[in-house]
Amino acid sequence: MKITILGAGVIGVTTAYLLAERGHEVEVIERQPHAAGETSHANGGQLSFAHAEPWANPLVLKKVFGWMFKEDAPLVLKPSLDPHMFKWTVQFLLNCQKSRCDANSLNLLRLGLYSKKVTEKIRITSGVEFDNSRNGILHLYTSQKDLDHAAVQAEFQNKYSGGTRIMDPIGREECLTKEPTLRHSERNIVGGVFCSVDEGGDCGMFTENLAEIAAREFGVKFSYNTTVERIIEEKGRITSVVTDKGTLKSDIFVVAMGSYSYHLLKQVGIHVPVYPMKGYSITVPSGDFKPSLSITDNENKIVVTPLGKRLRAAGTAEFAGYNHDVNEKRVAPILRATKTWYPKADYSEATLEKWACLRPSTPDGLPIIGRSKIENLYINTGHGTLGWTQAGGSANLLADIIDGHKTEIAMSGLDAARI
Repeated sequence: MKITILGAGVIGVTTAYLLAERGHEVEVIERQPHAAGETSHANGGQLSFAHAEPWANPLVLKKVFGWMFKEDAPLVLKPSLDPHMFKWTVQFLLNCQKSRCDANSLNLLRLGLYSKKVTEKIRITSGVEFDNSRNGILHLYTSQKDLDHAAVQAEFQNKYSGGTRIMDPIGREECLTKEPTLRHSERNIVGGVFCSVDEGGDCGMFTENLAEIAAREFGVKFSYNTTVERIIEEKGRITSVVTDKGTLKSDIFVVAMGSYSYHLLKQVGIHVPVYPMKGYSITVPSGDFKPSLSITDNENKIVVTPLGKRLRAAGTAEFAGYNHDVNEKRVAPILRATKTWYPKADYSEATLEKWACLRPSTPDGLPIIGRSKIENLYINTGHGTLGWTQAGGSANLLADIIDGHKTEIAMSGLDAARI
C-alpha cells in the first residue's frame, strides 16, 4: 500500500521507517527543510522508558494553582477564553485524581517498556547514531517529602513492570556514586530514584539520521518544505491532501503533526484532545564536566543530559497557545538550575543555545494511536513530553493496526477510538 505520513518529527519518521521496513511504499510530508525541524529538534535528550507518572497527578494538583502566578514556575497553566484550552484544562484537572492517575501511569508504563524493546530493535537493525548513553537516568530530590512520594511511585511501577525492577530509590551517597560529577553541585541532594532501563541521547540527531536511513535503505520519499493545508474527505474516506505544492493521493494517510494535528483533524470533524505544552531547552559545552548519565531535577522539573561534549537541559511547561518565541523568563530557571548542578560548564552567551518547542499534550498524558472514524485516516500524536521515548512503541503499534495484525500489547487508554 501507499502510505502518506504527515509530519517528519520523531513520531512521523519512526513510523515511516517501520512501515517501509514492512514493505509499504511510504512518503512523508514536512513543512520544515529537514526532519526534526520543530519539537524533536532539541528536546531534553531522555529515553525515559520507566517514566510513567503523568503531569496530571495529585501532587501537581496541590501546586498548580500557586504556580499560576509565578512566571518561572515549572508549570504555567493560566485561565483562557479559548474553548479548546478551557476544555483541555478541565479534563487535565480531573485526571489529577489518584484513581485516574494510577490507571494512566500503568498505561504509560506498558507503552514505555514496550517502546524500549522496539527502540532497541531499531537501533540494531538500522545502526542509527545519536550520541547515545545507556547508563540509566537518575531522578534527584532536594525534599524528603518529594523523595518519599517518588519512592511510593517507584514501588507502584516496579509492581507492574513484568517482574523486572526498573526503579530503585537510593540515598545521597549512592546518587554521588552513580554520577560523581554531582559532587561539584551546589544543591542539597536528599536522595534519588535510579532508573536502570532508561537512556540518554540526541533526539534531533536520531530523527534526522533515521530519516536518511529510511530513504536510503527502504526508498521512503521525504517531501520537505511542503505545507499541508487541508485534507479532503469523500464518502467516509480521505481522497487527497492539499499542500502548497499540489494535491497528493494515497491509500492511507497518517497524521503525525504534533500539536498541529488538532487543527488538521478538526477539518474532518475529528476533535483530538491535544493542546501545545510549550517547553524550553538550552545547550552548552560541557567544559570540565563529563557526566555519564542523564539526571532529572524533580524540584525544578528539568532534565540535564550529556550529549558528547555538550550538555542539554530542558524543562518547564507553559500554555501559551501556538507561540514559538523563546521567552527569556522561562529559559532563566532552566539556566539557573543547570548551573547549580554543573557549575563548571560553559554558560557564556557566545556558546549558549536557547530553544522552544510545542509538545502535543493530552489531558491524561496518553498518546492517541490508531485508526480514526474515517476508514483510511490514522493518527499518531499526543505524546507530550515523552515523544521520543514512546516513538518506537507507538510506531510499531500503528504499523500492526494498519497491517491488520494483533498488537503486541493492549491498546487500552491509547487507542484512537477513545476520542
